[in-house]
Amino acid sequence: MSTARAQPLRRQLVLVIALLVAPTILAAAWLAVDEFRQTSDELAELTQAAAVRSAAAIERELTGLDRMAMNLTSHPAVQNVEPAAVALLRPQRLQRPSVLDLTLVDLEGRLVARGEIEKPIAHSGQDIVARVTQADARVVSTIQPEGSAQPYVAMMYPVKNASGATTGALAYYVAPQLLQDALDHRLLPEGTIVALLDSDARVLARNLEPERYVGRILDVDLSDEQQIPWQDDGVDGVRRMFGQALVERGPWLVTVGIPMSVATEKAMALWLRTLPVLALTLGGWMVIAFVFSRRLTRSVAHLESAAQRIAAGDFSPIPPRPMPTREFAELQKAFDQMLLRFNETRLALDTQMAEERRMRQEVESLQRQIIRQERLAAVGQLVSGVAHEINNPLQAILGFAELLQMQKDVPDAVKTDLVLIQKESARACGIIRNLAMFARQQTGDAEPVRLADVIRSVAELRQRRIESEGIELQIDDSSVRPVAAVMTELQQVVLNFVVNAEQAIVMSGRRPGRITVRTLDRDGRVVLEVEDTGPGVPPDHEPRLFQPFFTTKPVGQGTGLGLSVSYGIIDSLGGHIGYRSSATGGAVFYFDLPAAQ
Repeated sequence: MSTARAQPLRRQLVLVIALLVAPTILAAAWLAVDEFRQTSDELAELTQAAAVRSAAAIERELTGLDRMAMNLTSHPAVQNVEPAAVALLRPQRLQRPSVLDLTLVDLEGRLVARGEIEKPIAHSGQDIVARVTQADARVVSTIQPEGSAQPYVAMMYPVKNASGATTGALAYYVAPQLLQDALDHRLLPEGTIVALLDSDARVLARNLEPERYVGRILDVDLSDEQQIPWQDDGVDGVRRMFGQALVERGPWLVTVGIPMSVATEKAMALWLRTLPVLALTLGGWMVIAFVFSRRLTRSVAHLESAAQRIAAGDFSPIPPRPMPTREFAELQKAFDQMLLRFNETRLALDTQMAEERRMRQEVESLQRQIIRQERLAAVGQLVSGVAHEINNPLQAILGFAELLQMQKDVPDAVKTDLVLIQKESARACGIIRNLAMFARQQTGDAEPVRLADVIRSVAELRQRRIESEGIELQIDDSSVRPVAAVMTELQQVVLNFVVNAEQAIVMSGRRPGRITVRTLDRDGRVVLEVEDTGPGVPPDHEPRLFQPFFTTKPVGQGTGLGLSVSYGIIDSLGGHIGYRSSATGGAVFYFDLPAAQ
């Protein structure tokens, strides 16, 4: 025993692996499943073959009826619808046991001759003539149980004279149950169902309990083969394998259903034969596994408790104890070395991570400042030059418009135009003034700012551009409280929101569009929202919206810095900035700031 304990764990496990119970269990289960599958396949083939044989037999019977009708309708007595035709009908009726009766009617629907006198079948001669005349071909009726001791199907043929004119109709009254009972189903298992259905899924004949099911309509679509059950519980609650074959001359469908219990019983018999051997093998293997597992339980429990202690945060050394195998002894030694190196590495990593965290925060702060300053410097240079070049001509236009209005000999119509010129010039000067204010980006100290003034300045800058793109700009200003901020910084945030909304609508092609800017006071804070009717932001992009350099715009149309800079501005003012989807599917970008006293 001591020699076995000194062996490596791998050699000890070889004996256990050789006695594993799983392969035997899987093999026995596989045999049972395979037997069930093979039996199911055989049942499927048997049902299909039986259905085809039954359909062929019924097809032959119907073909014989068609030939009989062809022979009869070619006889002059039948063509001329004469009572003497009864001598022809009665022998034909006796040749086919499935034919209950055979009648000949004239165009008025009157009975002229019939093949069976003792058990006449009630019929409507006028209905037969009407249906045959309309179809000008053979017509098959639905099952008719009324007025007869036995259900029947009427097969009606037009009767024409030598000149081709229709003179009457010939009707065979066929019992579908007699057609089916003539078939040989002795080779099929007990409980097998053989049924005959018409085009409306109505049961015409059934070998089991025909008096209960004949005439019943099943809930299947015979025109769709996918709806015909392959395995079904059936109308009587018995699960069966079904096969189908079409009787084209009906048109009828033969269905054959063999109980699935045949396959189950065969598979179960195989399983019961292997069960004693399997139970004996399992018992022996369990005894061996119990004896072998006891040798490893204590060692595994010791190492498991050490692992749980480490997982709980206790990294003290493991108390040594004797191990049953060399692998367990090496594992215990490896645990001790791992703990020692882990403690040393953890101390070094904590120091390094603290330093890296501090450096990363400094880098991010510097990056935000550099990005903002570079952007503002570029915009400031551009706007300053434009404002200087445009403001002087505008001032001249405004001054001359005022001087012309002062002249007394100027017509009223001209004065009206001059007022319009003065108004639009003043508006242009306001836009230039807002651009210059925005370009300077004076940081300075925060002062009370009304969000309505910020929205008005941004609207003056972008309204014409927005309207030219077929977008409506709506302003809903419900806020009455100011916020402590820098005017130009809030202008930059709102402008970023409006430009992003405009570009989202234009790039998606959802025009005419709408951008709504709204403000409101809520719980001591002032909220501003910019909502658009664009496509919104995909869910996988939402976590990265405010990251620097992240953009969904094409190359050259976006830097990915607008929302990042806006985030820094609102965060520095003690506010919150975010995004959500609108009720119309667009995007809503918002921020809130503390209301100023």
